[in-house]
Amino acid sequence: MQMKFPLLAALLGLLAAFPAHAQTDTQTERVTAWKARLTGHITGSGLLPIEGRGQSGHAKVTFVIDRSGKLMSRALVASTGSQQLDAALLAIFDRAQPFPEPPSELKEDTFSFSVPIVIGGRHFNVPPYGLAASAPTPAFAVSDALDAWRKAVTEHVWRNRTFPPEAIGQKGDAGVTFVVNRSGKLISNALVESTGFPPLDAETLAMVERSVPFPKPPVEAEDDLQRVTILIAFDGTPLKGSSNGWSWAADEAKVKSKVNGVCRGC
Repeated sequence: MQMKFPLLAALLGLLAAFPAHAQTDTQTERVTAWKARLTGHITGSGLLPIEGRGQSGHAKVTFVIDRSGKLMSRALVASTGSQQLDAALLAIFDRAQPFPEPPSELKEDTFSFSVPIVIGGRHFNVPPYGLAASAPTPAFAVSDALDAWRKAVTEHVWRNRTFPPEAIGQKGDAGVTFVVNRSGKLISNALVESTGFPPLDAETLAMVERSVPFPKPPVEAEDDLQRVTILIAFDGTPLKGSSNGWSWAADEAKVKSKVNGVCRGC
């Protein structure tokens, strides 16, 4: 099964462009942005090394880098079950160095992370918000807690999706950013990427509004308002064997693979 991840690159770009909070940059925001850059750097083109292609599975890798971005070590903590595929995954980290350097506010000499990886066919994927510090400092603890919350919010919104009947036959990717308070109330929402088709854009905003109340932000969150940015893939084109001429299955395979890491296969 071939997997493509154009939305992953877009999501990582949005994560870097939009701060997690509505206020001025904080250390936590810079840590979150750095983790997003690390994720995008590891993923690169999303292509597996040739020796690992044609297989599928899940794995988890831990790796350690120093302040200059040099890879100090990497190891599998959850194997795919294939020695050849495991070796290909470790080679991804060898080839990725040097990694993006940490923000100056982080004073440690080395940084240790764990990261889940999803493999399918010629491609691999690091699920959004999947990268986490193995030995979290306070800054990483807050960032990891917020990442886990944003992942839960993303899944919550996705469960509230519908496909507008007037958009059958259309497809497109939409980006929405919204602000939630500590009680899970929606404060504001706005499109940051349009599908180019008004009914799908309207459904993107409605999907967020139907999701109220949201999961409450973690107690570690410093600010009362938290911003989340989500990409939604719509596909209402006919599917072979579908009695009604369209299906959410194509959208589910595309979006879920980006949210859960089950396939994103998310």
